[in-house]
Amino acid sequence: MSDETLLSKALRDEDRLMALRRTGLLDTSPEETFDRLTRMVCRLLGVPAALVSLVEADRQFFKSAVGLPQPWLLRRETSLLHSFCQHVVAAGEPLLVQDAGHHPLLSGNLAISELGVVAYLGMPLITPDGHALGALCAIHTEPRVWTSGDAAALRDLAAVTMSEMTLRRLVVEMAERGRQEAVQHQATEARVRRLEALRRLADGVGHDLAGVMQAVQSGVRLAGARLGHDPSTAQSILALVNDVARRGGAVAQRLTAFAPRGELRPEAVEVAPLLQRLARVTTSGLDVPLRVEVDVAPGLPPVLADPEELKSVLLGLAAAARDAMPEGGTLTLGAALEEITSGAEHQAALRPGRHVRVSIADTGTGLGGGASLLGALDPDAEFELAFARTFAEQVGGILLRGSPTWVRSGRLA
Repeated sequence: MSDETLLSKALRDEDRLMALRRTGLLDTSPEETFDRLTRMVCRLLGVPAALVSLVEADRQFFKSAVGLPQPWLLRRETSLLHSFCQHVVAAGEPLLVQDAGHHPLLSGNLAISELGVVAYLGMPLITPDGHALGALCAIHTEPRVWTSGDAAALRDLAAVTMSEMTLRRLVVEMAERGRQEAVQHQATEARVRRLEALRRLADGVGHDLAGVMQAVQSGVRLAGARLGHDPSTAQSILALVNDVARRGGAVAQRLTAFAPRGELRPEAVEVAPLLQRLARVTTSGLDVPLRVEVDVAPGLPPVLADPEELKSVLLGLAAAARDAMPEGGTLTLGAALEEITSGAEHQAALRPGRHVRVSIADTGTGLGGGASLLGALDPDAEFELAFARTFAEQVGGILLRGSPTWVRSGRLA
């Protein structure tokens, strides 16, 4: 079998492509989390360009790209005729190229003439299941002799990159599980399916989080090696590691919401004092100018809900909205009475009667921002919404995505 046939077979492996699609990263916008990693590659290895490349069967998509010439930087993808990373993926091993023009495998690659790639160092991005999804690579426009230190640094940063990708996939999968449960929670057999799905999910999450911790260890080791002679770079690496560890901890903590628990204990809950307490908690310890407004209709009756669950759900939504405003802004927590008359159409299809509408709106790009209403939500926000949607339906209401607020309608006490 020829080398080209082996290459094509490896790239078109259905299990690999399915794992790649499950990341939810293909054709998504640039994100600071990944751009920080490619900038770190350029800084540590002294190269003008770096990529996080995800390799499909017939193209490569750049989740992050630093230093590429136009129009490639704007397009953020190329055909495989321009790809060195495809060879990293096919072999599942690092690729070190000192001068691509004299390399037997790459001398005719269009990346040399059209992207200016001469020296290349690529590390595979491999899932815990062993699927190579892409590469983290360093690129130079001149011949370069790569050292063992270069390779070790890039290997550690590739582990951090892969851990971020793993966390994104976990968030997407767990949010989807929450949406499925919201549809099935009234069926008797749904509980049995839920427990079995939870067992499988927990097995996979435990395996994946172990990989995340390995990435944290790699990052700490990389920072430690530079702490004495390059403290600024070490501090930047530790900031990356801290972000990965924080996200991993958040996923593990939110996973407990799937755990079997007793029946909800609904009681009369006054919404106004709950939102006032939520406003104080949301702004505690912030370094950015965040204004929180509480807008509750006068004379609002209490709602019938489990108070701890209601507080947990609203706190998660408020935190996601707050995090969507890194430069500060206004977060509005509101509640009003809504009357649904018999025979009237309602977008939530709620039963006729009196309902309390609780809303959370922000001026950023999260729950209420105009841009997010037309595009994809941040995975963390989507995760919080999955739990909120399940809880809303358990208390006889529903979670709605509307402009400019998210709405949860609950039954009155």
